[in-house]
Amino acid sequence: MEYESQTCYVFSPDGRENDARRPIKRRRTVQNIPPDPSEQCISLAPLLRGEEIKESIEARRRSFEAIWRPKEAHLNVKLVSAAYSLRISKIDFSQNFIQNANVDIISEITSFIRESDVARYNGKIATGLIVSGPDNSSFAQLLESIAETAGFHERAISVTLTSGQSINLKTALKYINQHATSSVLDAEDDDQIIGSSKGPQLNYDLQILANHVRSRSIDKVILGFEDSEAFDGRLLADLIELLRIPFVLLFGVATSAELFQEKLSRDTVRLLQGTIFHVKRIDPQEMFRAIQADSPRLFLGPGLSKVLFQQPRDYVQSPISFGQSLKYAYMTHFFANPLSLLVDFHDENILLQKEHYEAIRHLASFRRYIQSLIETKDYDNVRDLLDDDEKLEKVIKWQLPKTRAALERILEATQILSTVQSFQSTTAEATWSKLYIQAMAGELKASSLLESILRSFKRIPSSSLRAVLKNNIEQSLSTKLLLRVKQDLDALTSGLENPEMPLRSQYDVHHETLRTTIVAQKVSLSKNASTPSAQDTAYTKIVDRAYDELYEYFQRTLVDPRDLFLHEVLIYDSMSPHRDVFSPRPRFAIERALSSPHDYLGCECCPTAGGGLSATAILYQLYLESGSAINNADLWSAFCTIICVEGVSDEAVEQQRALALFERGLAELQYLGMIKLNRKKVDHLTKLSWKGI
Repeated sequence: MEYESQTCYVFSPDGRENDARRPIKRRRTVQNIPPDPSEQCISLAPLLRGEEIKESIEARRRSFEAIWRPKEAHLNVKLVSAAYSLRISKIDFSQNFIQNANVDIISEITSFIRESDVARYNGKIATGLIVSGPDNSSFAQLLESIAETAGFHERAISVTLTSGQSINLKTALKYINQHATSSVLDAEDDDQIIGSSKGPQLNYDLQILANHVRSRSIDKVILGFEDSEAFDGRLLADLIELLRIPFVLLFGVATSAELFQEKLSRDTVRLLQGTIFHVKRIDPQEMFRAIQADSPRLFLGPGLSKVLFQQPRDYVQSPISFGQSLKYAYMTHFFANPLSLLVDFHDENILLQKEHYEAIRHLASFRRYIQSLIETKDYDNVRDLLDDDEKLEKVIKWQLPKTRAALERILEATQILSTVQSFQSTTAEATWSKLYIQAMAGELKASSLLESILRSFKRIPSSSLRAVLKNNIEQSLSTKLLLRVKQDLDALTSGLENPEMPLRSQYDVHHETLRTTIVAQKVSLSKNASTPSAQDTAYTKIVDRAYDELYEYFQRTLVDPRDLFLHEVLIYDSMSPHRDVFSPRPRFAIERALSSPHDYLGCECCPTAGGGLSATAILYQLYLESGSAINNADLWSAFCTIICVEGVSDEAVEQQRALALFERGLAELQYLGMIKLNRKKVDHLTKLSWKGI
């Protein structure tokens, strides 16, 4: 009765007074145990129908690590050094002043953060707009690289905010407090009260962060917005107006600084002092060349290379995604091809099994090699290669280095042809990847591209010819004829009266003049070749000698890789695994999973027509057999006939179970967008999609 006048009753067990402090919740903690180095090794599945021995599996894994890891390190260096080259434009939002210069992005943003000061900017917040174009996926990694480069971990705090984490202002402030102070706040209770020396505070109060900054003597708080265009303009305005701590704002902009500025109000713009950073886009051609041109031990085929370059044209692909696609190509070759251990066949620890020899005898290049022996009537050697594994191993050790040397010469010829093209004044220059694809397809030797490049080679001046010969000789094309050509060219140009005026061959357009003739009020144009000087005539002979040598070299080197013995080991050109992973077909996968679940599950109950199939799969089978309008009663009758178990004691319970499965299956089909309610006929469903269409 003594509590009748109270509005609520506070229970205190054992007569103890209620503690005003909120009890600390127990949280699951995970002990950071360093991973075992032995467990970090990639484990490969045994191939050859499970008959592959552990030594062969280890040889494949070892080959992959030895070949890809240096490529990956080289690719990361390219991404860090070449990718973050940019133009920087310093602007004041209230004024429209722009100044451009080429700088390195990481060092410039680091200097920008270090030099930012509220007093320097007259109370404005230092703001950096990182304009990266449609690809904004590497923004978070860029902030991490900046923090590591500048060493901001002790005197600065870095927080990256995305639009998904900022549904409203309260959520955004709570996320900033949580990650800036490295505290674990309760996600379920938005109004959690945190105790402090000045009294309780809500977990979205920026005073918590201000106290943390003051107690740790932190200079700046770096706040990054990863997808700035996806943020609500009012949310950004309210958030910026609340920032009174020494913040440095970094916005990842995918469009332009002007469009982003229009997103903010004028009052908000006056609070910012902005600097624009234009990130240079990394060309996939450069990444591909960095991987393949630098002494590759595994060559990517022409078909796969075309697929790799088609993806950036179809949709926006980040450099990281392109690097992952290259890595997946290497992984697929070594993880799914049992003969990939022959890439490093010089290793004495590699042991070939009987199944390896049988797989080699089924290769197309082996059959062509046998056919060539039959044409030369070398029947004894043919019989030995088909029956004797030791003889086959000797041929592999003898022919595989020749195949690798031929592929390396093809790659070297592609490099030389690209160098020759770079010194020509042609408008449409073929990329190195295009030359590589045609060379690996065996089409470059007789292509019009090679013919046009060599035809333009005859018109280059003496200064360009000297640079071409120097580069080609440095690239191991040091034939005696080219050396003599270079010596004769040096002797000819050393006696010139005006060394700045290069010599030109008679094929150059400078020796051609247009002649205009008027006959009977008709104008005709004709080309006349002027008489070259003695030095130009001597230079023309030198150009002809260099042209003949290069033409013979390309005709001798650019062979068809498909004619080489065991080219399947050194060239990976399978396109279907790459398309299935990087160009997935979700609708096809869903339809296949519903129509044939055993293809994915692999269990014994799936192929049966009884209750082994799920309710959704059964309804999908009936769905395929129906027309555009599905009667609910007919569908339920057919479903109940399949799903219900006969001879049960309680049929009502069985009917209820079947009805629950029926409703759940219809809900899942509706969620997948296959059916919807029919407005005209209440007891019917409308079919929205057909399989394969």
